[in-house]
Amino acid sequence: MRGAHSLGASSLGGRYRLLEKIGAGSMAVVHRAFDEFLEREVAVKLIHSTAADEAELRRSDVEVELLARLSHPGLVTLLDAGAEWTAEGVPRIFLVMELVSGPDLRSRLKEGPLPATRAAEIGHDLAEALGYIHDKGVVHRDVKPANILLLDDAVKGTRAHAKLTDFGIARMTESVLTLEDAVSGTPAYLSPEQVRGDVASPASDIYSLGLVLLQCLTGELAFPGAPLESAMRRLTQGPPIPDVVDPLWRELVVGMTALDPAQRLTAVEAAASLYRLAALGTVGALAPLGQPLNLAAQPAAS
Repeated sequence: MRGAHSLGASSLGGRYRLLEKIGAGSMAVVHRAFDEFLEREVAVKLIHSTAADEAELRRSDVEVELLARLSHPGLVTLLDAGAEWTAEGVPRIFLVMELVSGPDLRSRLKEGPLPATRAAEIGHDLAEALGYIHDKGVVHRDVKPANILLLDDAVKGTRAHAKLTDFGIARMTESVLTLEDAVSGTPAYLSPEQVRGDVASPASDIYSLGLVLLQCLTGELAFPGAPLESAMRRLTQGPPIPDVVDPLWRELVVGMTALDPAQRLTAVEAAASLYRLAALGTVGALAPLGQPLNLAAQPAAS
């Protein structure tokens, strides 16, 4: 992380002019900003000063270290990072990332479920991104709609694309986790092993992505209810899948959300299946609900 210095009056880090807020979470807020040095718009993630204790500083350093060495079309690119001190002597941590033009998936799902083809296209991008970070020994541990950014697909007929963001609680697979680390994440999307407090693995990310994809198809959380009740149900049962979900999607979701992590699809396997589903084009979106897709009648994806 770039060394801390005094907070400038005009811009963050001496070059980033903060504009409107475009996102917020429990520990940080994201602004659209203008890089006055390179004359381009960027996204700036600011860690809340009230949360910038020693533990939060360590988490931010982890996020910077991880993002700085990851480069993939399905991941948000880190451009810069640093810290400044306010007049009150409080550190203000910032991450500067590429600005993704489009909403996050959480906002989009408030409008209702996605067409099957769109869900497959988005899922394919995310599965490929997870495969990439898993090969690097990294587990994201917080795959959820709010951490999935949708690229602006205003041009009708274009393929949907998505990027995974927010590596604030990501860890290397060989890292030793504390109990607090192990249960970090968002309750509605935690894998069974995360609920138990076990070490998260690449299979944990696949489970979470499976729940996200099911929500894309149905518009509803797979495990609704109070966080504790929702999490505990995942220890003994798979996600309920409505009968209207196509059998091919059902098979995929079941394969991604098996209770035993060893029985789940890998990111590479999930990406291949999602590519196949996306290649079916509008068939999945236009077929009557509950009517199986006929893969044999469709051309194979190239």
